[in-house]
Amino acid sequence: MARGSSIHIGVNHPASNSECPLSRSEESAWKVAGLAYQAGYGAIHVLRGADATRQAVGGLLAATVRALEPGHTLFVSYSGHGSQVPDMDGDERDRRDETWCLHDAELIDDELVEIWRLAAPGTRVLVVSESCFGGGMGRHGDEVLAAYPGLPPAPDRPVYRSAGPVMRGVQQFAQPGSCTLRVPSHDDGIRTSVLMMAAAGEGQKAQEGLYLHHLLNLWDGGAFRDSFWALHKHLCERVQNDNPQQEPQIMMLGTPDPEFPLEMAFHLDRPVMRG
Repeated sequence: MARGSSIHIGVNHPASNSECPLSRSEESAWKVAGLAYQAGYGAIHVLRGADATRQAVGGLLAATVRALEPGHTLFVSYSGHGSQVPDMDGDERDRRDETWCLHDAELIDDELVEIWRLAAPGTRVLVVSESCFGGGMGRHGDEVLAAYPGLPPAPDRPVYRSAGPVMRGVQQFAQPGSCTLRVPSHDDGIRTSVLMMAAAGEGQKAQEGLYLHHLLNLWDGGAFRDSFWALHKHLCERVQNDNPQQEPQIMMLGTPDPEFPLEMAFHLDRPVMRG
C-alpha cells in the first residue's frame, strides 16, 4: 500500500441527530481530502452522506489500519455531529462515551480504540476531528509527564485536555513558561502512535465549519511549513477569537513518539521543526 493513506468522513444528516442537520460537513470531507493529496498521500478515500455508514466507516478504518506497514501513516478526518452515550465499561471519568454520528448509527470511542489496536508497531495515525464533544472522549487514568522542546508557550493555568475518540487516558498540564505534555503511563494496547487534533474541548460544542475553515486557510495549499504544534497554536488563536467557548485540542495516544507533533504538519516528507 502507499506510504500515506487517508480516509475522510463527512456527514450532514446523521440518523441520530436528524432534527439538526449540518450543511458543510460533507463538503469539508472533500476539502480535507484535497489537503491530503497536496500533502503527498497516495491512497485517499472519501465517505460522505449515505456512504458513511457505521459498517462502511468501521470496515474501511480496520482494513486500512491492518494494512499499515512500519513507516506508514494513516490520516483520518471526521466532520459531523458528535454525541455522548452512557459509558458501558467504566473507562470514562464522566461516565459518558463520546461518538461520531454517522449516516445510520454512531461509532463509539471504544470502538475506535479497538481499531487503533490493530495497527503494527512503527506506524502512525493522524486524526483531525471537527465535532462537538471531541475533547471529552478521554479516559482518566495514570499519566506520566513528558516535556517536548520546541512546543509553543503554555497558558498560565492548569489545562486538562482529552481529545477525541482515540485520546483515552491523556491529559495536558501546563505551567507558566513551560511546554509540557501528559501522555498515558501505558499504551492501552495500542502499538501505533496516534496524534489527534480536535475542534473542541471536553463538554464543548464545535461551531460548524469553524475549525476546518481556519485549518484549511492556514494550510494554504501546502504553503504552511511549520509543525503540528505550531498549527495548533494558530488554530487556538483564530478559533477562540471567533468563538471563545470553543477550545481546540491536540493529544497523543499509544506508543510514545515525541517527534510526531514537532514534524511539519501533514507533509509526508516532513522534517522535525525545532525552535
